[in-house]
Amino acid sequence: KVTMPFRKPSVVMTPKSLLRHPLARSPVSDFLPGSKFQRVIPDKNIENPSNVQRVIFCTGKVYYDLVAARKHVGKENEVALARVEQLSPFPYDLVLEECTKYPEAGLVWAQEEHKNMGGWT
Repeated sequence: KVTMPFRKPSVVMTPKSLLRHPLARSPVSDFLPGSKFQRVIPDKNIENPSNVQRVIFCTGKVYYDLVAARKHVGKENEVALARVEQLSPFPYDLVLEECTKYPEAGLVWAQEEHKNMGGWT
């Protein structure tokens, strides 16, 4: 048994399709001392935030589907994808920070589940 004085999830609750997905890997540096759990993971591939027309917030497996769809339609610079990794308590502070990065963008929540399931509410 290993006990650490911090919270850092290392168990992945995901469909089997992501076990070998090249984008669903974390570098070793994410598990070294000084690292911490990220409640919201911003889109680090956006070069010019003023060009972003839409910010899509999502969680889970749907992120990887959205990355592929964004690339397919050629909107890598117009659509930002932000992953919400913690739903409860909801990270309002970090979501607001993402919204202020892209002042001209529309905000969207995407999920695979029905509206009455998942994180939509």
